[in-house]
Amino acid sequence: MWATGLIAAKKYVSQKYNSVSPINKRRATIIIVIVVLILLFGGRIRDGIRKMFHNDVTKFKYDVNKLTYDRTEYFSMCSTLEGAMNGTGTQDESLLDVFTRLKTQDDWYFLQKCFGTRKKDGGTFGSDITGDLKMWLSDELDESEMKEAKDTLMQQGITY
Repeated sequence: MWATGLIAAKKYVSQKYNSVSPINKRRATIIIVIVVLILLFGGRIRDGIRKMFHNDVTKFKYDVNKLTYDRTEYFSMCSTLEGAMNGTGTQDESLLDVFTRLKTQDDWYFLQKCFGTRKKDGGTFGSDITGDLKMWLSDELDESEMKEAKDTLMQQGITY
């Protein structure tokens, strides 16, 4: 009984497949291959695209003599920034407090270097992201908040 149903299903699928034009078969095959590749390598593709748009924070050049604070203070600021942005909601005042403490472009570069690349729980659409400080900020802040953050830095003579 089940064998007859299986044979009938095979005939039905064969008829449907044969009724599809060769160009549509090729398109369907390409789409299936792309979907499989995305499923298999999606994380690597996403990380590669992120790397193209973000600086390698380890390569920032800064003058140690122009740093305003001791090295440990920058790590403390990084912890404050991470705490203000990780999880749900953003503590905008904490971000701006840190930004107003920066006095030189070298402070900004060193802060980014100290922040490094971190994993952020619950990024956009609830997915975890891994990125540098600028990526975290772009994920957390809307357009007006980002403008306020950049303006705060600009008041200190710092280019974002």
